[in-house]
Amino acid sequence: MKVLDFSYNMKLLFELPVENHNFSVRCTPSTRTQQKIENLQTQVFPNNNLATQIDSFGNIIISGTCENPHSEFSINVSGIATTGLSTFEKGEPIHKIGLYRFGTNLTKAGEKIQNFYFDVSQKYFNDKMPNFQKAYILMDKLFSVFQYQQFVTTISTTAEEAFELQRGVCQDYSHILISLCHLANIPARYIVGMLIGEGKSHAWVEIYDDEKWYALDPTNNLIVDSSHIKISSGRDYNDCIINKGFFRGGGNQTMTIDVVVSEKVN
Repeated sequence: MKVLDFSYNMKLLFELPVENHNFSVRCTPSTRTQQKIENLQTQVFPNNNLATQIDSFGNIIISGTCENPHSEFSINVSGIATTGLSTFEKGEPIHKIGLYRFGTNLTKAGEKIQNFYFDVSQKYFNDKMPNFQKAYILMDKLFSVFQYQQFVTTISTTAEEAFELQRGVCQDYSHILISLCHLANIPARYIVGMLIGEGKSHAWVEIYDDEKWYALDPTNNLIVDSSHIKISSGRDYNDCIINKGFFRGGGNQTMTIDVVVSEKVN
C-alpha cells in the first residue's frame, strides 16, 4: 500500500481565440476496490457552466460550456490516492460484461496477431489455466517481441498495425494485449491512469477472471501495483480520451499534459 500525492494538468492553447467551446474531460480518478481518493480538487479555466457526470463505463466526466472568446483552456485535478488496497477490482457477473469480450476497430486481431497467439497458446497454455495466468503469459511473450518507441504510431494506429511495426507506446502495448486476450476468450478492457514520477498519463489493461478485474501493465511487463492510480476504463483508447469538445474559431491548437505523482513521506 502507498499514499500518493497526484496532480494531473492539461492545457490547451489556441492560435486564435475560440468561442462557444463545449468540452468533456476524463482525468479524474475515483475511489474503487484497489484505491481510495481523498482531498480531490479540480480547477478549470474558463470555468463557466460546469457539470460532473458518470459515463456508461463508470468514468467521471467534467463537462462545460464557455461562450466567451478565450485562447487557453486548462484543467488541474489533484488529490491524495491510497493505492494497493486490493489485488483486484470487484467485477460484474460474466453475463454483464459482453462488450469487453469482442474487438473494436482499434483492438481487432489481424493475421499477424492471430498467428502470434496461436504459437504462444500451443506452447504454453493448458485447459486448466485460469484467465489471469494466460493473460500474464501473453503479456510476457508480447514484451519479448515488442519494443517501446515514441512517434512511430498515432492515436488511430490499430493493434494489428502496431504489432506489424513491433514498436509503439503504452497505448499500442495495451491494444495488442487486449486483442490477444480476446483470442483466448478473456474479457479485457483498456485503462488510463497515472504512475509514480513525472510525465504523461499511462495506459494498461485489466482482464476478467472469476468476477474480478486484474490489472497488467504490458509496457513494463508487470502486475499493476500500488505505484499506479487508475483514472478511467473502456474498450479501447477512444472510450478513455482525456479531452473531447468542439468550438468555433481557434486555428491551430497545442495540448500539453503534465502528470506528477509522488509518494507521501510520514
